[in-house]
Amino acid sequence: MEADNARILVIGAGVNGSVIAARLFERGVDVTVLARGKRLTEVETNGIVIENPFSQKRRVAKVRAIGELAPDDRYDYILVVVRRNQVAELLPTLAANFSPNVVFMNNNLEGPAEIVAALGPQRPMLGFVFAGGKRDRDIIRAIGPFDRSLMRTPFGEIDGTMTPRLKRLVELLNRAGLRSQVSTNIVDYLATHAAGVAAITPLAVKYRNDLKAAARSPVDLKLTAAAMRETIPVLKALGHKIVPAAHQILAVMPVFLLAWVLRLLCNSKFGEVGAAWHAQQAPDELLALTDDLRAAVIRSGVAAPAIRRVLDMTPR
Repeated sequence: MEADNARILVIGAGVNGSVIAARLFERGVDVTVLARGKRLTEVETNGIVIENPFSQKRRVAKVRAIGELAPDDRYDYILVVVRRNQVAELLPTLAANFSPNVVFMNNNLEGPAEIVAALGPQRPMLGFVFAGGKRDRDIIRAIGPFDRSLMRTPFGEIDGTMTPRLKRLVELLNRAGLRSQVSTNIVDYLATHAAGVAAITPLAVKYRNDLKAAARSPVDLKLTAAAMRETIPVLKALGHKIVPAAHQILAVMPVFLLAWVLRLLCNSKFGEVGAAWHAQQAPDELLALTDDLRAAVIRSGVAAPAIRRVLDMTPR
């Protein structure tokens, strides 16, 4: 990997934080991971252990770990890789630290207003994640990142501008094998993705994350498919672009066909690893996203009857 003296802190040692920190470490980047409690002890003792759930191959990265971020600690980039509902509690700590570039890599349907209010408009950046899976004790069972994938994870400035710090971050991640790209619509991308996740979440909750059982319910699959379609007019009514643009196919795809695609996903190993495992380990985040979607529907003024019915499947 070409030399880049960037110091990076990854906040969060769950699936994605661990995958990112391990890959950066393996490619010679000066990276530290912030973890807490038992997870901090695990990383300090055993390193980050990652297992591919398809091949069962494991690798270990002895990444440096810390338990807190002090105000005078300085990093070129802080990557915040935690659940959507854990961001708020980190903001005071991040506000007290003056590292110049703080990259929030989370599901986000609400937008960056809370982040900007805490850190100001200059420091925050936004991005997305690279992997899916679960943590089994001290082992991260994850798929991704994929070195040859045609898909690249987007990163961007909140205002959509192209900046030197953004280009540097994307170049650094790409050199580490974390396939990334610059996005000029990152706020819209995150909203589009989060709305889709929130529309599917009640299906997983209803069937207690047994997606194969969900696949056997054509009624619930069709309702979920209709809810996914309705996220498009809701987002547009709120002023969002649909990003990536290919996602707009949801607006025209017949419900029966989208339900068929959902059935294939629910019956696949990819669906189990990428969706069911996430729902199993982060129910608090997914319920927060459904709350965000409910609020978005109300703000949009769109009727969205399928979304409302789907969200009523989720116990409160």
